[in-house]
Amino acid sequence: MSASPDPIVLPGGSTTVVLIHGYTGSPAEMALLADSLQHEGYGVECPLLAGHGTCLEDLMPLEPDQWLKQLEAVVDRLQHQGQSVVVGGLSLGAILALQVARRRPSIQGVITYSPPVISGDPRALIAPLLAKVLASVPRPADDFVDPTTAERIWTYTRWPSRCSVKVLELIADTRRQLAEVTKPLLVMASRLDRVITPRGVNRLRQQVSSPYVELQWLENSGHLITTDAEWRTVAAVTAEFIRRLGD
Repeated sequence: MSASPDPIVLPGGSTTVVLIHGYTGSPAEMALLADSLQHEGYGVECPLLAGHGTCLEDLMPLEPDQWLKQLEAVVDRLQHQGQSVVVGGLSLGAILALQVARRRPSIQGVITYSPPVISGDPRALIAPLLAKVLASVPRPADDFVDPTTAERIWTYTRWPSRCSVKVLELIADTRRQLAEVTKPLLVMASRLDRVITPRGVNRLRQQVSSPYVELQWLENSGHLITTDAEWRTVAAVTAEFIRRLGD
């Protein structure tokens, strides 16, 4: 965990991309993508989600609505400043991005990286039971293709059980609400990812009401596609998607 968990704020032009990190992670997961997007002329903000970047005990009592209110405040501020806003997220961040998109339909577009619409972690089925007996559980094993990825991220080593149940409830709610997402959507995921499922990716693509949906499968990345071996492809596809939103 050599990277910093601090928020990322990079100035740019008239469009700002709000990037949302994953569960128990930090903005460091988005740093390479953020730098690349700024180089393309976009502003970028990647807030540190409440309960993250400090100690696991700070995350244990969190409710997902706290993250949504935090993100909505960022979007509202940027739009008040005259910015066009695109929202993107990794893993849990992808779920939060979909929620922001349905709650703030004035954004320009939404991007989901490794969206866990249906979890590939078998522990998800017994999470409520685990929460009654264990305060926390180990994170799934890293699946990096590029081993230097570990040097670029900052994360907790465990998942708090109670909060994890709340996250799973948010994901279930989001599955039921996909038709309320009406903005152009980019979905990016890796076929090697063990955290998500292709069934969940296809459900997302098929059930949103977006006028345009682009699906990009990667072949040589783990779950953290924004910082693993194919991050340059992720950045290039992201920038092209945002450019098309302005056409």
